[in-house]
Amino acid sequence: MSVLQTGARTLDVVQLVASRGEVSVTEVAGALQISPSMAHRLLNTCLTKGFLRQDFSGGPYSVGGTLRQIADDVNRDKSMRAVLAPLLRKATRELSESCSIAVLEGRNIRFLLSEESPNLVTISTPIRRVAPAFSTAAGRALLATLDDADIEALFRDMDWETKTASEVHNPQGVHSFSDLQAELQRTRQRGWAVQAGESQVGMAAVAMALVDGAGVGVASVTVTVPQIRLHKRSDAVALVNQLRPHQQQMQKRLAR
Repeated sequence: MSVLQTGARTLDVVQLVASRGEVSVTEVAGALQISPSMAHRLLNTCLTKGFLRQDFSGGPYSVGGTLRQIADDVNRDKSMRAVLAPLLRKATRELSESCSIAVLEGRNIRFLLSEESPNLVTISTPIRRVAPAFSTAAGRALLATLDDADIEALFRDMDWETKTASEVHNPQGVHSFSDLQAELQRTRQRGWAVQAGESQVGMAAVAMALVDGAGVGVASVTVTVPQIRLHKRSDAVALVNQLRPHQQQMQKRLAR
């Protein structure tokens, strides 16, 4: 069996367990028309990766923590999009600026929702785009909700030596672990995050975390503008003051 075929069969096993709840080696072999030894190897692969669980040796295989987490994440994203989409459209309309919603995924952020500004100059943020958390306002707002131990676990072993395009254009940005620690401390003190030209040349943004009813930062809301319009701290403060009522309304909805 080729690597591609093995991968396809492994997915078949996951799908089978998800639909039945639990299965045995014999059941997998019969359903997929493979040998018991192959069924056992595929099940053990899924077990090792956390997609399946087996409570005792020789017992049936059932849905594992990793698979449940994936399902929870998908449902969370769908629920969050449904709740926040109309509020994001309202924020974009009232601010006349491009706004977006992002979630944290390890060292990166992923944009769930994006609404373009009605202004002539717009900056589009593609939905599902992934970007480094440390260099984006959206990411910094969410990273600032984590404690220092979590930040160190995420970024301490990161290769900061690789030069990026943003470093060339903004040498004052975040380019080391100590830079990140300092920036997150400033973000916590302000209550909002900012970046200018670090994520994309000519682009600037402010962002605020969205905290759920349990006090956990689950997403962030960002306003993006041309960098020329965010020269001074007062420019960023003015933009945050416009964003804050919308951020508060989003948090109330998430806390329900």
